[in-house]
This record gives sequence, structure tokens and C-alpha cells, in this order.
Amino acid sequence: MSEWKRLALTEDKKGSEEAMNLSTPPERLHQEFHQAADHLHEVRDMHTHVLVQAGMLPETHLADVNPSQRLDWVLQELHGMRNPDGLTIPMRGVSPEDVEIDIMQTDIETNVKVTVREEGHEPFERVLPLMGENLDVKAHFIDGQLRLRW
Repeated sequence: MSEWKRLALTEDKKGSEEAMNLSTPPERLHQEFHQAADHLHEVRDMHTHVLVQAGMLPETHLADVNPSQRLDWVLQELHGMRNPDGLTIPMRGVSPEDVEIDIMQTDIETNVKVTVREEGHEPFERVLPLMGENLDVKAHFIDGQLRLRW
């Protein structure tokens, strides 16, 4: 039968001396934290995403500040990915007849609306904002994947 064995505990004198040093100004500590915290941009992006989803931050403002972020969020939601020449969105279980693709071109961007219809359910619809004007977008449905190329 196994028994508990004591593990030796060592004390780091240097670390305890630094912990007791309260002479460092808070501004310097904040600056060091921001330099060492590489996850803050992810937290800010997720916070903005939640605000947009809740309707507290209008998408028009987001389009002015960071238009490519909208496409990234939609792709993340759909488990899609960017390709050098377009996008790929998995649609396993969906037949090509249930998918409708509409396109709207403006002066600064091209919007692609993907609508999936299933009998007995509300249509599922997402708008993909593509950067660039007059993009020649082609849609292909191959092996359960929607592939948009331009």
C-alpha cells in the first residue's frame, strides 16, 4: 500500500526580498505588465465581439475601425478558413440545393450572403464582407464544403 512521503520545501530568500520591496512605482509595474501580457489583444477582440453580438456596438462603427475583423468572426463562427484565393466553409450534411449565394458590391467592399434553407426551420443566413471592390467571386460546393474564390 502507498504511503504519504514528505516533500522537502525550500525557501527562496531572493524572491521573498523582492516581494517585500514596495518601492517600485505603480506606473512601472503597469508598464511591465502590459509588455509581458501578450494575451491582451485576444481579450480586447473577444470583448468587442461580445459587444457587437449584444448590439451594444454597431457594426457600422466596427466597419470603420476594423473591417476585416467582421469576416474573421463570421469565419470563426462557421469553422471556415481563409485561403490565399478565397474562403472555405464546411457544410457537411447540407445539399447544394439548400444553399443560396447572393452578392452585393459597393465602392469599398463586396458582400456575399450565404443562406441555407431547411424545411421546417428558419433560414440560416450570414453575410461575409470581403475587402475589395468588383471582386469576381465564384462559388463551388465540393465534398460538403462551400468554396468561395476570387
